[in-house]
Parts: sequence; C-alpha cells; structure tokens
Amino acid sequence: MTQIDPNAPHRPSPDVHVTDNRGSNSTAWVVAALVAVVAIIAVAFMVTSNQNDATDPDAIAAAADQGRAEGMLSGAQSSLESAQAAAASAANSTAAQASQAAADARSAADSAARSADDAASRAAASADRASDTMGEPQPAPQ
Repeated sequence: MTQIDPNAPHRPSPDVHVTDNRGSNSTAWVVAALVAVVAIIAVAFMVTSNQNDATDPDAIAAAADQGRAEGMLSGAQSSLESAQAAAASAANSTAAQASQAAADARSAADSAARSADDAASRAAASADRASDTMGEPQPAPQ
C-alpha cells in the first residue's frame, strides 16, 4: 500500500517533444551519386586506356634487367659496408694489441733494468766485502 499526501503540490510532467527526422535528406543521395559517377568514369578510363606497355615483352625484359641490376648494386653496397666495418674492427683490435704489447715491453725493460741495477749493487757490495777481508791479517790455523 502506498501513501500519497493529498496536500503535496502537483508537479507538472515535463513536455516531451518528438521530432521526425525521416524527412527527405538529399545531401547523402547527392554525395553517393557523385561517388558512383567518379567510379564509373575511372573504370571506363582504365578499360579504354592503352595497355600495350604492360604486355610488351621488351619492356618486361628491360624492367627485369633493371631489377636485377638494382639488386646486385644493393648487394655490392651491403658487402662493401660489411667489409668496411670488419676492417675498422680489425684495425681497432690490432691497435689495442699493439698498445698492450708496447706496455708489456716497457714493463719488461723496466724490470730488466731494475734487475741489472740490483745485480750490480750486489756485486759491488760483495766486492767491497771481499776487499775488506783481504786487507786484514788472518789468524793462523792451529
């Protein structure tokens, strides 16, 4: 059961306007007709145009030769770029190895010089000790 307040003010219902858009809309029909006319003209042009160039065996052979030449040129350019990259990589590797070899040679030369200095110092010290002990009289063995 619903309760309705008899003293509540009556609200009017909103007005609803319905429009009928099914009238004549000629713009869409005009555009469709223009598209159809252009399509018909394009088909007629393609049918009546001279297509002897597409079926000429000499033209086809020339196009195939040109395609082969372009493919070989592209392959040659790719091979050249690959060879240049390999040469640059090899040059960089060789330069790095030469630099490392030079550093190793410098290190070995420095080590050899230090060893020679140490040996000379030991020999001089040994000679000094030998000369010091020779000048002093030795006790006679008993």
